[in-house]
Amino acid sequence: MDHHKSGAWRLFPVILIAGLLFLLTDSRAVAGKIRVACVGDSITYGDGVPQRHTQGWPGKLQQLLGTGYQVANFGHSGATMLKNGGLPYWKTAEYKAATSFDPNIVIIMLGTNDAKPQNWSKFGSQFTANAEEMIRHFARLKAHPKIYICTPPPLIHANSGISEAMLIRGPIPDIYTTGHAMNVPVIPVYAELRRFFKTHGADVYYQADGIHPNAAGQKQIAQLIFQFLQRVP
Repeated sequence: MDHHKSGAWRLFPVILIAGLLFLLTDSRAVAGKIRVACVGDSITYGDGVPQRHTQGWPGKLQQLLGTGYQVANFGHSGATMLKNGGLPYWKTAEYKAATSFDPNIVIIMLGTNDAKPQNWSKFGSQFTANAEEMIRHFARLKAHPKIYICTPPPLIHANSGISEAMLIRGPIPDIYTTGHAMNVPVIPVYAELRRFFKTHGADVYYQADGIHPNAAGQKQIAQLIFQFLQRVP
């Protein structure tokens, strides 16, 4: 056999393997998406919002982020951050699903149901510890995600025993405390929406209960979260 041909044949397996590795890597780069887990309660779930999968804030965030991202809604109606609350997020199927999703980014928005008197009066002192534990849980995932924690949106009418004053005195300051302690960015959903409502009004962005944003309100939440992600990647 010709010496040059023999050398080429010896190199063939190496070239073939290198080519396959290139194709595999390239395929993953094209097919791979940044996974975003939206963790929350009924506001994140999109309770009462028609076509919630596309009109809720996670769906709207998907549209804003584009095709390079896979945004998943892991909201559970009634859920609390408090492990001893009325419906701990920790015990939901969505908590397990968000964990299995192995996200690259986690956005947590809990606290509205924690502000209910029966939850906060008994267990409010545990909120910060529980929030820190949830952040540590997601931080330990294989993808080592970037984690953000949000303050809940405003309440424009007291309902279900929850008042704006209770939200301000209870979960919201504890969320900032948690973010500072864990070096996790806090997305100021409450403050930003309150500022927005001063010039645009609030009623047209909420459902009749005054707690759940409607599709227009959900869009505003998505936009401010998107803008924050651009500023604090």
